[in-house]
This record gives sequence, structure tokens and C-alpha cells, in this order.
Amino acid sequence: MKNTHEGSRVEYYKQYLPAVAMIEDPAKAEAVCAVWDTMLEMSPWKGVEEAKFKEGYDHVSLISHVNSTIEAALSVSRIIRKHHQIDFDEQKIIIFGLLHDVDKVIEYAYDETGALVKSEVAQKIQHGVMSAIVAHENGFDMDMLHMILTHTTDSKLRPVIKEAILFGYVDLCDWDLTCRYAEP
Repeated sequence: MKNTHEGSRVEYYKQYLPAVAMIEDPAKAEAVCAVWDTMLEMSPWKGVEEAKFKEGYDHVSLISHVNSTIEAALSVSRIIRKHHQIDFDEQKIIIFGLLHDVDKVIEYAYDETGALVKSEVAQKIQHGVMSAIVAHENGFDMDMLHMILTHTTDSKLRPVIKEAILFGYVDLCDWDLTCRYAEP
């Protein structure tokens, strides 16, 4: 995508990623959308709605996974708060959820045979690294970078921030169930 969306980029992304509307700080919402724009400019996709979840799963969109994990993480955080009095920063969960897999837009592409495959980026750079770089360029702090970099099982580091720990389990659950049971 070459920034072809008309009007506000925040309004554009809210159509596909409703959690953007839940971000309380307009500057952070703008920064999240700027990260998506940057990644999409490097991608083969014309728009966010075309981006795919994983190679071999062209029937699953990236936005369905992002939306599902955000909703699930917020629900789980509220249940844990209710039963165990552990407070979570929902804004951190929402923003992290919107950023955690944004680099997937450059990690997958269709090859010359029409198969969805890992891109050269995905073959050479660990998942999460490109997201963290672009997030850093857009003003996100060390905690957010840590969360992005440690959410993947590819990372040698484990998350130390409770919102990242919770989100990691939810993300893996959504990934595993989608890979096993999502209907084409």
C-alpha cells in the first residue's frame, strides 16, 4: 500500500482494527497507524485488509488474528483482575496488540506459483524485530519494544511485563487454534 487511504489514517485503520478507537491518547493512536503505514509501504499488499496471517493460510487475514488476540487479551485480563486482583494496563494491551504482528505484512507474500510463502525478510530477520524498529522510530518506549520483541517463541528473551506475559499466552492460543481449526 502506498498510503492510498483517503482522509485520516486513524479513521482508515479503525475500519479494520477497531481497537484503534480504544486508544485514549490521540498521539499514540496516530503513532500506531504510522507504524502500520510504514510496514504496508514495504509490503506487497494494497491495503491492510489483504495482509495474511501465515504462510499456507491464505484464507486467514492478519487483521482477524490481531482483532481476536486483542479482544481475548482484554477479556482474560478482566477475568484475572476480577478473581485475583491483578491490575493490567488495558491501554498497554491494546497498543501492544495492535503492534505485535504488524511486521507480518512484510513477512509473507505470494510467490510466482501463487502460493503464500515466507518473504526474504521473514527468512532472514526474526519476527518482531522490524515491528520494534518501526515502533521505536515512531516514539514507542523501551517497554513496548520489549513486549514486541519477546512475544514470539523465536525470541531467546522472555517477557517480564505482565501485560506481555498475558498477551503472549493469548496470542499463542489464537495462533495454535487458528492453525489447527480455521476453515478455508
